[in-house]
Amino acid sequence: MTKKHLSLLPLLLLVGHFANAQQSPAAIPVQFNLKQAGYVTLVIENGDGTRVRNLISETYFPAGANTVQWDGLDDLGRDADGAKHGVYNVPGKMVAPGQYTVRGLVRGAIHAHYEMATYSPGTPPWRTEDHTGAWLANHTPPQAALFIPAKASPSGQPAVLLGCYVTEGPDGLAWIDMSGRKRGGRSWVGGAWTAAPFIAADNGPKAVPGNDIYVVSAWETDKQSGVAELRLNALSVGKKNDYNVKQIVKRSLGAVPLEQVKEMITGFAVNNGIALISIAGKNSILIADIAKSRLTDSIKANAPTGMCYDKQGRLLLLAGNQLLRFSGTLPDDKGQVLISSGLEAPIALTLDNSGRIYISDRGRSHTVKVFSPEGKFVRQIGTPGAPAAGPYDPQHMNNPAGITIDAEQQLWVTENDYLPKRVSVWSLDGKLIRAFYGPPKYGGGGTLDPQDKTRFYYTEESKGAMEFALNWQTGTSAVKQVYYRPDADDMPLAFRSAAPETPLYYNGQQYFTNCYNSSPTNGWTTAFLFIKRNGIAVPVAAMGQAAQWDLLKSAAFRSGWPQGVDLNAKGSSSQAFFIWQDQNGDGRAQAGEVQYQKGNSGGVTVMPDLSFCIARVNDKAMQFAVTGVSKAGVPMYDITKGKVIAQGVQAPASSGGDQLLEGPDGWSVITSGVKPYSQLSLSGVKNGVPVWSYPDLWPGLHASHNAPEADRAGQLIGTTRLLGGFFNVKGSAAGSLWAINGNHGNVYVFTADGLFVASLFENMRSGTQWRMPGGKRNMSLDSITLGEENFWPGITATDDGKVYLVDGARSAIVRLDGLETITRLPDTKIAVNQSSLNRSLAVMSSASAAQQQAGGPRVLEVNISTQKPIVDGKLNEWAKASWADIDKRGVKANFNSNSKPYDVSGALMVSNGRLYAAFRTGNAHLADNSGEMPMAPFKTGGALDIMIGSSDTKADPARRTAIAGDYRLLVSVVDGKPQALLYKAVVPGTKQDDKVPFSSPSRTITFDKVDNISSQLQFAGSEGNYELSVPLTALGIQAGNGTQIKGDIGILRGSNGETTSRLYWSNKATGITADVPSEATLSPNLWGTFLFKGK
Repeated sequence: MTKKHLSLLPLLLLVGHFANAQQSPAAIPVQFNLKQAGYVTLVIENGDGTRVRNLISETYFPAGANTVQWDGLDDLGRDADGAKHGVYNVPGKMVAPGQYTVRGLVRGAIHAHYEMATYSPGTPPWRTEDHTGAWLANHTPPQAALFIPAKASPSGQPAVLLGCYVTEGPDGLAWIDMSGRKRGGRSWVGGAWTAAPFIAADNGPKAVPGNDIYVVSAWETDKQSGVAELRLNALSVGKKNDYNVKQIVKRSLGAVPLEQVKEMITGFAVNNGIALISIAGKNSILIADIAKSRLTDSIKANAPTGMCYDKQGRLLLLAGNQLLRFSGTLPDDKGQVLISSGLEAPIALTLDNSGRIYISDRGRSHTVKVFSPEGKFVRQIGTPGAPAAGPYDPQHMNNPAGITIDAEQQLWVTENDYLPKRVSVWSLDGKLIRAFYGPPKYGGGGTLDPQDKTRFYYTEESKGAMEFALNWQTGTSAVKQVYYRPDADDMPLAFRSAAPETPLYYNGQQYFTNCYNSSPTNGWTTAFLFIKRNGIAVPVAAMGQAAQWDLLKSAAFRSGWPQGVDLNAKGSSSQAFFIWQDQNGDGRAQAGEVQYQKGNSGGVTVMPDLSFCIARVNDKAMQFAVTGVSKAGVPMYDITKGKVIAQGVQAPASSGGDQLLEGPDGWSVITSGVKPYSQLSLSGVKNGVPVWSYPDLWPGLHASHNAPEADRAGQLIGTTRLLGGFFNVKGSAAGSLWAINGNHGNVYVFTADGLFVASLFENMRSGTQWRMPGGKRNMSLDSITLGEENFWPGITATDDGKVYLVDGARSAIVRLDGLETITRLPDTKIAVNQSSLNRSLAVMSSASAAQQQAGGPRVLEVNISTQKPIVDGKLNEWAKASWADIDKRGVKANFNSNSKPYDVSGALMVSNGRLYAAFRTGNAHLADNSGEMPMAPFKTGGALDIMIGSSDTKADPARRTAIAGDYRLLVSVVDGKPQALLYKAVVPGTKQDDKVPFSSPSRTITFDKVDNISSQLQFAGSEGNYELSVPLTALGIQAGNGTQIKGDIGILRGSNGETTSRLYWSNKATGITADVPSEATLSPNLWGTFLFKGK
């Protein structure tokens, strides 16, 4: 999984991290020795143990003596604007001379091997290009079933069609052979999101020719439109094992809330070209003419649901708790009651060859009930009983829905339920033949028990949780127990709180928490702790944002709210942190069991010792330890006894992070920025003091949409949620490890003290998709990407010394080999003095200059115009100008974002004795500058920059130092007012005391003059475009047709009073933003040429 990093060594050489290169006398060498070749991570810390640089991460080196050259920069800066354009830029500053410590680790290659898939019966259990893999929809359970003959089947063989309502990616309509093997499928049918919740065939003599089956569904006309639409489509067998889809009716059903849209259609049948669609909520049946492609009528019926036609063409309709039979045509025929008793909540029906009637029924039975053709009860199939938590009984159905009988006289039942999602197959006399379970939800997930890896826990968001028994010999799994299934009588949890999935063992008792599986993208603002009682998970404690738990907003809890807090209000007045503990052990919260503290809070995690860790209570990371345990096993907490882990914790920069882990030896990890570190960081704290950060420029799902493909080892993209708590690997010297998910298909592993260990799997843009045509135990997954929005991976170290990763979307279990090879490298000391820092600056400058000069000379035409431009920022007079590209870096957003690469250009013009400049930047605040350093705005934010060479025709165009007439015009906006400074490196006759110094700890350069010429400046900006004008005399320019001078045009970017990047048309040797003399120096040899043309 790490071979990709071999190609990054040339890049490291380029930027000054001279990995394994010949030692240069002009850099700071970092030396280390490896007993074996491996992947190395090195960090550099100052004298008090604070990290100043993540030098290299998981970079391959051979055995023996190795040297990495450090450029003397820290990596504490972050270019947030660059990140929005897909540019990875971590501006560094020169460290101070002194003694530094190098720490690091080395590891061997990490290999991923497939073990088994859980909760997916497909062959293989994942999606394949031919749609024969995986199973059914991820968002919704199986709902429809219909047997079709070979002529109506895309596979050319008899099949059972299984349909689901909504899917995102996997097939929502699949054709299955009689043995249960999937032979094909398709995702959506007739519109976005919906698949096939209702399927019917027309077996009448007047069926519309060419249509093999029909599918009907309802959904929104557009996202959050609030308007429902009916989608009726005809499907005909096409080529390549698929159906062709033809729209029959797409009709607005008016304003309907989405939750009601999902339940709107309740039955469907087609005969002789007429489709009937049950709408139980409106006590009506819609009638559609297939040939005319329109709705023709609507008739009243009492709560109509399932329907079908018998061999005589008679309609059988479930209406309320009765079955009606119609011999004539609707609406004229009022029907006769065929079954009047024995049904509780009937859903669907089908007939066998002898005319017996099979009805899926719910209520208190949840069975398939069989009746004679005359309506007499014969038997029921399945063990009756309402769905409930407890040991799982395969003989019991949960919410039976669509049913059909195949050519081998097998009854197929779709169970429209999440615990589990199931399709069961029965003999007609009621024996269970086989069952198909799954698939997992969108993003998958699940958690292995660290103490017993035959136990696997899986949640369906807030709907409930199941335990699977894993057979490691056969690589199979089976539902063992539904350990959490809340009903109307149970205490509701907080907003978006998932069912519990992570097992914890404390004082011999098993607990669960939902802290790692409530939010797919970040730490969630509430977390609950559950105790296992008689096989059922019961909530016993919770912490988080009070306003996220509707229960606490009720009148019964109002008296406990902090003064000035109204949980039903909006904004800051609703902010309060709460602790609930189930003091009376009844599994329900009472007002006296809740403690409050005024203020905002962030993500919540629960540690193995049952302490709750809060990433932010206001701006403090907090831990609340157990103060005692009741006889019922309920842990107790005291809101006044919270431990402050860190102060200055910042809110997440995007949709990722905001989680806290409290680790061994005083180490804590916070997946957000902790001051003084940037918000765009992962952070580490030791005994309450922030001591390390790691650049995290795209923290979260939404931020990742702007990200490029990783171009260096250890680069983080789209960090979202923790995969669990700390884990330890037997045989490794790394200590505790932790892992965080990446939205582009990676998982990133770190040590507790913040050393980068590994990028697991590949980036989605370069890795192989998990679409293999087959799967075998122990097969390699090294080249695989886990894919985008792979929300729910998890990682577990089991008691047998193995490390397993649940991959996410497929809920597949993957063995990770190689983490046990992690070895800590001996700490080494390096002395940094001023001369070594100076040499590093020189190396960086010369390397960048060499790169720039390799691009060849550049010429920019400057038009001499008789028409004076209007300086208004609208650029109307610049259509014929020659534009210089200044910055084209970056990437287009890959999804759901308006970001795009930089498109910055500039142009010059001369007219009526003035030099005019135009800039197209796309940023209306680009030139904003704090002005904190009046003589050096190039250090304190954005600016527009023009380098102007001497008009002396005898001047050497390759000169490396400035001469008289070489100027720099820097224009910025300070407090809303434009400011122009003119830097003159050489003005003959200037006294030494009058020169303007620009210094760093390493050196000082001077300019003979720096003039403020703001009074001569014309300036305007408009929607990210800028125009400015300055008299030629002020710039010393003598412009005539054919005149050539050296020059350059560019911009500075910055934020929060700090310049983060310098970009120019010609001079590309401008990477340094951490050394004042380097940023001030004029380098005419790297400028291009301004060629003046015109009268």
